[in-house]
Amino acid sequence: MSKSLPAIGFVTALEDENHGYFGGYLVLSSLGRPLEFHCSTPVQPNQAQRILYGATLRDYVLADLIGQTLLAKSQLPVQAVLTDQREMLGLSLLCDETIACVEPAGCNDAQAEASSGPLLVLSDYQLVGTPSCVWQPEAFQTLLLSLISHVDLMEPFERIRAAIREAQRITDPAPDSQLGLADAA
Repeated sequence: MSKSLPAIGFVTALEDENHGYFGGYLVLSSLGRPLEFHCSTPVQPNQAQRILYGATLRDYVLADLIGQTLLAKSQLPVQAVLTDQREMLGLSLLCDETIACVEPAGCNDAQAEASSGPLLVLSDYQLVGTPSCVWQPEAFQTLLLSLISHVDLMEPFERIRAAIREAQRITDPAPDSQLGLADAA
């Protein structure tokens, strides 16, 4: 019988002008080791969605389409999910996990105060939530202490983006090979 490890999820997305949005979800142990990873296929909003969602389109794509789908695919329970994109905070309305956005300390202070959600300053970062987020800063700090002794809180988001880029590079034929095929035809 294996022992269940405390785990923290990290979810983010990157935008590609040709393909749309790609999302990634990485679950780390409290030692910062990867336990699970999922990435999305590209999501390219169509013109009708752009018109209907207007200024809320990015929130909808990142939280409702990408974030919710990635968290639903996960096999491991997590104690919290961190994101580096405020648009993902809408996940707090869509899933049971504790959601917080990690930003450099002092970043968007006015926006953080205006959100009236929970706020925790931890090391060089601040974690913010929306009013719908019910996490308590003190409990959240205790939860993250082991992880931050092993991992910078922003570093897992770079791992996710690098993994998405690598997966995209492998699945997309190189532009030179496309040109070569066209020239040969």
